[in-house]
Amino acid sequence: AATPSRAYAAAEELVATAEAEARAMTEGRNEAETEELRTALGAGGTGKGTAGALRGATGAIRDLEKRQKSRQTRASRDALDRALIDLATYFRDALLVSSGVSGVAPNHPDMADKVASMAEHVPPDRLLRCIESVLECREALAINVKPKFAVDAMVATVGQALRG
Repeated sequence: AATPSRAYAAAEELVATAEAEARAMTEGRNEAETEELRTALGAGGTGKGTAGALRGATGAIRDLEKRQKSRQTRASRDALDRALIDLATYFRDALLVSSGVSGVAPNHPDMADKVASMAEHVPPDRLLRCIESVLECREALAINVKPKFAVDAMVATVGQALRG
């Protein structure tokens, strides 16, 4: 059975996984950009004045690092958003089963057993509250709430909805 501590641990893992995915996506590009900029600014040069040129270029390097950090944050939030959409569609599938709707294709046919079990134990109004909580989490992330706080709030609300 899911416990609150396991739910929060899973939420923490979700955020960490999104951040790791973002790092993996941006790392190579960041290194290449930094190296290109350093080369363009005279790094590795041996002529007179190259050391001074590189010292004067630290502002440009800092600007690049700031843009790279921003891009990584965006990639992390995008990865987390994809996971949240996936979670919302899982609750949607359970809501459809719980409500007795037929003729609508499930988003997660591979999880039909878990969806059916959830639908059996959780009434439609509480499943709808779970979906709303996931959407609220996405909205919070869109206005730059720290992912850990947004996801923790979602976990608390979903846990409350599932327990009744």
